[in-house]
Amino acid sequence: MSELVRIYLDQLLHSLGRATPPIDPQTLHILYGRKDYAAMLGWIKNSMRLDLRVGLRIVNSAGPSAPMWIELPKMMPPFGSSEFQRTRVVVNVRRDLLESKPFEWVVAGFAHELSHVVLFSIGHRLQHEEKAVDLTAMILGYQIFVANAEVTTTKGRLLSVILALLLIPLGVLFWRGTSTQTSRLGYLTKSEAAFARQQLAHISRKDSN
Repeated sequence: MSELVRIYLDQLLHSLGRATPPIDPQTLHILYGRKDYAAMLGWIKNSMRLDLRVGLRIVNSAGPSAPMWIELPKMMPPFGSSEFQRTRVVVNVRRDLLESKPFEWVVAGFAHELSHVVLFSIGHRLQHEEKAVDLTAMILGYQIFVANAEVTTTKGRLLSVILALLLIPLGVLFWRGTSTQTSRLGYLTKSEAAFARQQLAHISRKDSN
């Protein structure tokens, strides 16, 4: 799979040019602390030089759905055109994601959705490849966020109170059958994202020499 990532990176960089250095997250941290998610989305849009209108819709999902998705026009106008500037896209995000997932997830998700706009507006041949969309976000400065959009949780079952009181001193309980579960946002595996980040760092070092 690393070879596929390498091929995608080569094709994307050929179209997008030099990779953007990792963005400074300070402003995004401030906006996230204020729960100003619309301003976060707008900041990311501006960092990607997307001169169009972007809306944010927070949805209460009653059933299984993607954590985020974007509404685009049927035919995306060419990047930089006057029609492109008049275009409006809408990023939808589930409320439970905003309330339960960490900062890195929100940023990586917004960057991914706006990367769809980038690829569609330039008519890139990889515009329908979700891994390529994640890689586009990494190329445009969000490599750390895409790589780190992962959460590991530990789960376990508490022994019954009666059994616990028989086995151990009063008031002390312990866990049995603990397990860990890791979930990622996006379409790149952890190893693929790490490989892409390594490649982009190598390319940046070569360009600076």
